[in-house]
Amino acid sequence: MQTRQLTHAEGPLWQEAIALYCDIFPQWEREPIVDIEQAINNGQSRCILLCKDNRVLGMSLTELYSPLSFAMLGYLFIAPHHQGKGLGKLLCNELFDFFDANADLKWLLVEAESGPEDFYKQLGFTTLNVEYLSPHYDNMQSTPMALMYHASSKHPPPSKYQLADIIEQIFLQSYYLMPDDPRLEQQRNRILSKEN
Repeated sequence: MQTRQLTHAEGPLWQEAIALYCDIFPQWEREPIVDIEQAINNGQSRCILLCKDNRVLGMSLTELYSPLSFAMLGYLFIAPHHQGKGLGKLLCNELFDFFDANADLKWLLVEAESGPEDFYKQLGFTTLNVEYLSPHYDNMQSTPMALMYHASSKHPPPSKYQLADIIEQIFLQSYYLMPDDPRLEQQRNRILSKEN
């Protein structure tokens, strides 16, 4: 078992990883492949493959937002017939090592539905106390998710103002929403209206 970082989204391992991605995630949750490839190729996303015998068993894809001191774990998945063997934890620990060694990053975020939320909690993520709706890629709908973070002990959780700025960047750069998309303003209002 080994992890490999892909700095160019090409070749047979990449094609195998993308085939798994398309099998695992529903259409509304799938970022366009051409955009993922561009983000990997220009260094905005960090792609780690988990391989055995030159076969892809899983992948983590993390978007880097250095100007706002955070990263977003966009996707972490394991091939269905290899799940339940601790491989997701192995990929997540590799990401934690990268995160902890990167002084420019204060927070590592992830969006999670109820099942994955428990998995991420076991790994040390904390759920933020905010109503969070993840935009769909293929329509104007959104899906409720837990927004979670991981931080080193020296960094407190983001303030509601920092979080509003972070979410705006995620919605604009990762979900490709237009600045006037009502989902962006509604999410900012949900965050900023929270009591301190």
